[in-house]
Amino acid sequence: MLQQLFESGPATQRDLRAELEKSRSTVARSLTSLEEQNWVTKEHESYHLTPVGELLTEEFLELAEMVQTTEKLSVFLTWFPYFDHDLDIEQLQSADITVYTAGDPYAPGRSQTEFIQETDVFRGIFPAIDLEGAKVAHEQIMNETLEAEIIVSPEVKKTIASGEFAPIFREQLQTDRLTVLSVERSMPFYVGLSDGTAIQIGVADDDGMPRALLESSDGTLREWAEGQYQEYRSEAQIVSPHHFA
Repeated sequence: MLQQLFESGPATQRDLRAELEKSRSTVARSLTSLEEQNWVTKEHESYHLTPVGELLTEEFLELAEMVQTTEKLSVFLTWFPYFDHDLDIEQLQSADITVYTAGDPYAPGRSQTEFIQETDVFRGIFPAIDLEGAKVAHEQIMNETLEAEIIVSPEVKKTIASGEFAPIFREQLQTDRLTVLSVERSMPFYVGLSDGTAIQIGVADDDGMPRALLESSDGTLREWAEGQYQEYRSEAQIVSPHHFA
């Protein structure tokens, strides 16, 4: 009822019954209680918020929105080092979130692959890598539909130099459409940057299993992601094709 009065302005009991689909007795009882709290006052058969009621409702709606956002991002926030980074929950409110579930444990990885497929130029920070995603990117690079620059952790640098990864990366590097750089420290999360405004942030659990992938086109979040990428890039070294021999 407070929200209705806050968003739509003064209303009669009849208006409130119609908008909220509540009984006459429920609306009357609620209005009496709100008047006793000095949150609502009546003038000429219409009820409106008092200054106290308006302030209370505004604060409550902001809190409710924050709770909804936090619940939506709960899995992501469980594994993301939020307090180590200059991010505001409000920046994440409009983001799309893909999470791990028992029924679809590979959903975050699939969203990451689709993101790369939909861009022509990609940059990314990779604390981990999967073979299927690498094969998809390899096909795009070999078909000259993708240019990419990736920064990898020490663990990923070792992984992509062995097994089925090595020939894939060797072929890509020979096209000059892929640049691989490495840093000498672990990375707490994945970051993907498209050639547009969209970015992705991915988190994994302690066993390296992807748990959540956030995607957003928020301008301030894009600036943050660009800053993260440039920070790692400033200390990264190019991995030569000989590494994959």
